[in-house]
Amino acid sequence: MSCGKRKRLTLAQKIEIIKFVEAENVGVRAVAEKFNIGKTQVSDILKNKVYLSQTFVEQGSEKSKRKFPKSDGEIIDTVIFQWYLHARVNNFPISGPVLKEKALELASEVGLNDFKASNGWLQKFKDRHQISYKNIYANPTLLKECVITEWLNSVKETIKGYKDCDIFNCDETGLFYRILPENTMSFINETCIDGNLSKERLTIMLCTNIDGEFEKPLIIGKVGKYNCFKDINIDNLEIIWKSNTKAWMTRNIMTEWLLDFDYRMTQSKRNIVLFLDNASSHPLLNNLQSIKLIFFPPYLSSFCQPLEQGVIQNFKILYRQCVLKHQLSIMDNGSGSLNRINMLHAILWIKYAINEIKRSTVRNSFIKSGILISGENQTEDNLATNDYKALLIRLIGNDSINYAELDNQLLTENQSLDLIKIMQELIDPQISDEDDAEDDTSYLLNEDIVLTNLGQVSESTEKKKIEHKIIN
Repeated sequence: MSCGKRKRLTLAQKIEIIKFVEAENVGVRAVAEKFNIGKTQVSDILKNKVYLSQTFVEQGSEKSKRKFPKSDGEIIDTVIFQWYLHARVNNFPISGPVLKEKALELASEVGLNDFKASNGWLQKFKDRHQISYKNIYANPTLLKECVITEWLNSVKETIKGYKDCDIFNCDETGLFYRILPENTMSFINETCIDGNLSKERLTIMLCTNIDGEFEKPLIIGKVGKYNCFKDINIDNLEIIWKSNTKAWMTRNIMTEWLLDFDYRMTQSKRNIVLFLDNASSHPLLNNLQSIKLIFFPPYLSSFCQPLEQGVIQNFKILYRQCVLKHQLSIMDNGSGSLNRINMLHAILWIKYAINEIKRSTVRNSFIKSGILISGENQTEDNLATNDYKALLIRLIGNDSINYAELDNQLLTENQSLDLIKIMQELIDPQISDEDDAEDDTSYLLNEDIVLTNLGQVSESTEKKKIEHKIIN
């Protein structure tokens, strides 16, 4: 009998499980029983086998549980650089003396009393991480047009030889997945770090190329498996599901995603460019074979990131349109229980919203960002569709609270400036394998309400069968 709780395994033990499955060709249940671990943990290991295998080869050690700096200097360097990234996100001005002071503070906290934050250490730290004070702005309003133009000109030279289908952008956004218009007043501008509101949020990473071809959405929730996932193979949902106690993006999750994306591009014999913001959860990987990473400089993301030029806004409107249709369908069917949206609803609606984003919307966003130059006449995208407006008027009369964008301020990663918390997250990221007792499957709606009312009924018979099995 497999155990119910996640068992802490070394990297070598995970590789042993992967090799056992490949050699014996057995199912998840048999593996869980043999190694006395949970079935969810087995599934996670098998889904991450590319990342785990590559990490195992790179580390060259069968005793290591996770790659983390071992020397005193590496510990200080890694944690202070994460603190630096968090401070930049919060628009705090940073100087050399401040970095030295934080390094000494960390050294004192962890008992590294012989550490000296000398000028030599500071210079090497800046060189390692390519930190130049002339590029740090305490306020986004200080950005000059020439700074953006200079960076964009450099980028255009870099991507000159790439096709549009090989130029990608990825970005995370927070989502209150089941909030209704009448509940939004308590949610506006919430950062949602802890408490009851955190149970209502997801982090979603979208990734698309200029042609509007989206990768599977990466969805991060708070628990490993919701009740509504019972008897469902999540792989059939065509998403990537991850979880941790904050529902945040982490360096481990992002590293795993990048390695898998790189593996798929290599298998397809494609070389691509991926634009992403300089978040602390986004690692600079130097061992990617087919992906060239281009990070937006500090404070340029809001100006130059394509997904923030209309794509994410469009996604939010389309998702909230699904929520509104769901509520109206229940009202029309005479049900008194309105707000019973579970995670399976959310996943289906996330997929629907992404599929409904027009390719022209994506292309226009790359043009607005300045990354793509086009001689075409750019047409404005009508983000707030007439259908969406009509639904809002029917339910609440207006949209004075901007229902579609109420969760735009949600944090999608750890931005704590607490040195010990930063170090703890690097050493032991919190993974959740809890089940969600609140996510009651008895409130799953039938196929007609969930799919037909959303216009998601596929003309493909095979896809129809899969969706029917998921819902029921």
